[in-house]
Amino acid sequence: MKIRYVPVLALICAAVLFSACVSSKKYRDLETALAETRNDLSVSLDESRLQRAACLAELAALKNEHRRTLSANQNMEQRIGSLSDENAFLKFEKEKKSAAIHLQEEGISQMDDTRAKIEADLKEQIASREILLEAFEGKLKVTFVDKILFDSGSNRIKARGQQSLLKLSESIRTDPNDIVVEGHTDNVEIGGVLKERFPTNWELSTARASAVVRFLQEKGGIDPKRLSACGFGFYRPAASNETEKGRSENRRIEIILAPRQ
Repeated sequence: MKIRYVPVLALICAAVLFSACVSSKKYRDLETALAETRNDLSVSLDESRLQRAACLAELAALKNEHRRTLSANQNMEQRIGSLSDENAFLKFEKEKKSAAIHLQEEGISQMDDTRAKIEADLKEQIASREILLEAFEGKLKVTFVDKILFDSGSNRIKARGQQSLLKLSESIRTDPNDIVVEGHTDNVEIGGVLKERFPTNWELSTARASAVVRFLQEKGGIDPKRLSACGFGFYRPAASNETEKGRSENRRIEIILAPRQ
């Protein structure tokens, strides 16, 4: 009986050992496969991290580029707005200059018409050189020598002078230009009782200019908004005060027509 069971037992042991060997190999294979899987997963995770880092870097670069683009657009809009404002200003300046040139041309044309009227209305006084007519720098100056308007040391306009001023008023009444009346004297000091009224030639020249302005408004019908008066005494002579002829030329009233500023 013992001899008969020995082979069987040996066979069983061999089967158990074989079975154990097979399981151990599978286990090692599984361990190897697991290690490889872990390694693959680790590599894949590293690659994913690298890809994520690359994506984040690209996203950051895109955000920076977006900010730069927005800033550039804002700067461009500001420049466009600035250019638009500058263009509007230049257009305004151009239109203003064009309007000024147009007004100046109209003023010159009107001034020519006014000059022709004065020459026609005061031709006798101009011929006798009691009144001088002169154009300069876009202005027109009518000069009255003192003997036609005032007696010596007086600011009362003589009858003859009033007639001349009335004729002048007719010529310039519809003219759009401003009217400046300037009083001038010689350098002879005021003396006697006149000094109480006119301490110096300043006062006399100013009083005469004011008298003419008042006459042009009240008798000549000139718009007072166009009128102004000033006195220069003997500080702007037209000739030398060393001679009687020169002093006579310096005693004058100048009525200047000038474009409104």
